[in-house]
Amino acid sequence: MQLPSASSTTKLCLRLHPDRDADLIAWLETLAGLPFGNKGEAVKVALRRGINMEEESQPAAAAELLAQLRTVVEAAVTSALADAQVVKYATTPMTPTSETDVLLDALGKDLTL
Repeated sequence: MQLPSASSTTKLCLRLHPDRDADLIAWLETLAGLPFGNKGEAVKVALRRGINMEEESQPAAAAELLAQLRTVVEAAVTSALADAQVVKYATTPMTPTSETDVLLDALGKDLTL
């Protein structure tokens, strides 16, 4: 493919399919009433925006994103635990009051209702 020189023009032809390109077709229909030349300018503006958005939104490497996520999570956990207090509750053994409690104690189980 030979690139055009600065003094020549390049013609762009493309085919839009109603089932896949309905959004583009609808957008182009909104340009139908524009004066001569403005439709082409609108397409050029849209293409340039697309190029710039693509350059700005290039995803970072997965490893870099994972490292950033780890940093954020570690900071959040550290912050949450900074004010946390661990309290140990003293437990006193309960005296079984029924035959069921005696049997559960013998099994080492608790019955919670």
